[in-house]
Amino acid sequence: MSDFNKVYAVGVNAGEYQLLQETMFEQSVQMTENDLYTFDGKRKGDAWRPVSVDWLVVEGETPEKRPDIAGWGAMAFAIPERLKNIFEEGLGECVELLPLDLNGEAWYALNILGEQDAIDPEKTEYNMKNGRVSRVRRFKKLVLNKQRITRGCLFKVKGSGIHTFTTDEYGSLFDICKKHSLSGLKFSQVELSI
Repeated sequence: MSDFNKVYAVGVNAGEYQLLQETMFEQSVQMTENDLYTFDGKRKGDAWRPVSVDWLVVEGETPEKRPDIAGWGAMAFAIPERLKNIFEEGLGECVELLPLDLNGEAWYALNILGEQDAIDPEKTEYNMKNGRVSRVRRFKKLVLNKQRITRGCLFKVKGSGIHTFTTDEYGSLFDICKKHSLSGLKFSQVELSI
């Protein structure tokens, strides 16, 4: 059981910081080889090869600031080489750090391992549309059961879609960002039940 008091949903601060994307060449290679990289909670190990990425540029919309922790695609985070040891020490077995090549600079994607069944079904309110849970905004109110969160450093929750979570425990993503004043992410507190 993790030692924490708060849980946060983690997102990228896309309006203020730049994001990463795969290079056009990288996308072509993956499409040609029918080998699209996805993060599904499983280790990639030797099947992973360094992916070429670059900063996403949208004319007139791209922020100028580069983050310490970058968003990559819809649901992944990436860190530069200088943060690798800090993240390995803090996040340990919660993530696998996978190499990225950012124009010759070493970065690492955070592959979040596993998935926890922590939604409190009695207190969570789903956002229903035409009798189904909305695919765009899944929850009116999300409540996680504290007793069912076993690894709080950085985790995914079964049934929560692409959301990523962390706690305030020592060594968690939230703790690392606060302690080292790292930019690029935003944390929104999530309600807990016991």
